[in-house]
Amino acid sequence: MNHLTFLFTALCCVAAMLVSPSDHCGAAENETQQTKHRIDTHIHLYDTRRDIEFTWPPESDKVLYQPHLPAEYSEIAKAAGVTGVVVVEASLRYPDNQWVLDLVQEDDFYVGLVGNIDVTTADFEENLNAQKTDSRFIGIRPRNREAIDFTSKIVLQNLTMLADNNLTMDYLTNGGGIDGLKTIEEVARKIPHLKIVVNHCLGYNFDGKAPSRDWIASVKQLASHPNVSCKISGLYQRSTQQPAPKEIAYYQDVLNIIWESFGKDRIVYGSNWPVTKHSGSYQSYVDLVDKFISSKGQDARESYYWRNAAKIYNLGLE
Repeated sequence: MNHLTFLFTALCCVAAMLVSPSDHCGAAENETQQTKHRIDTHIHLYDTRRDIEFTWPPESDKVLYQPHLPAEYSEIAKAAGVTGVVVVEASLRYPDNQWVLDLVQEDDFYVGLVGNIDVTTADFEENLNAQKTDSRFIGIRPRNREAIDFTSKIVLQNLTMLADNNLTMDYLTNGGGIDGLKTIEEVARKIPHLKIVVNHCLGYNFDGKAPSRDWIASVKQLASHPNVSCKISGLYQRSTQQPAPKEIAYYQDVLNIIWESFGKDRIVYGSNWPVTKHSGSYQSYVDLVDKFISSKGQDARESYYWRNAAKIYNLGLE
């Protein structure tokens, strides 16, 4: 290469950089790094060998109806970069709150339990006081055999008591129905100091289609209450196609609505392990949601993976 050719090539390279500096800057901005923490706020632990009644999972589910315990989860989660875990109690038995706490008693990897205390009964306060002595007890997800009337006086009184104790309520709405969103929106309005986390992308059934205008309006109304957050979790479970697709485009329209409505400070990471097993590995689930949140930048990733959870559940992380 002669001197003129070398000089021409060099000038072309410089010119290319000057013409489109935004391309180079954009590439740098979109680079993701390991987050300071990664908290999985939604897994279930249970042992189907115990001599108790299991209301979930059903015995007919050969994938889920087997022991799912800390040793198995810890190995796969740590390999995927998880640094802390919140267990969500799926049992209807009040004693199982303590069973989970005892199960992970000596393991600092498990930072919290969202338990289940019956919000329809007069002994709620007694049971809450008993559980909150353990600092890892960070809230409840109300579940009963029968549908809970969230408009009833005693339920609202008990949820107000939960809020007064600075504990959080997870809320499960299956099917993403507008009625479910309106129900919890009413609770958020009546108890504005109650921190509410709606699970699994508001329970939306992903089908690869754009959501309806009515659903979008209901989501925006719910998100207008600053005490409500949303777990971008359970995508595999909520897919109508099974095994669930692993391409983010299948979920993108709904996730965009959630992002636009709740913003980066009110979305939370959760996997819903072991239900993830129906569609893929734990790592494949992390890869799926990271495709979405990474497009929003590193600051959004930090918020999604741990900052928001730390604030909502009082985890004490910095």
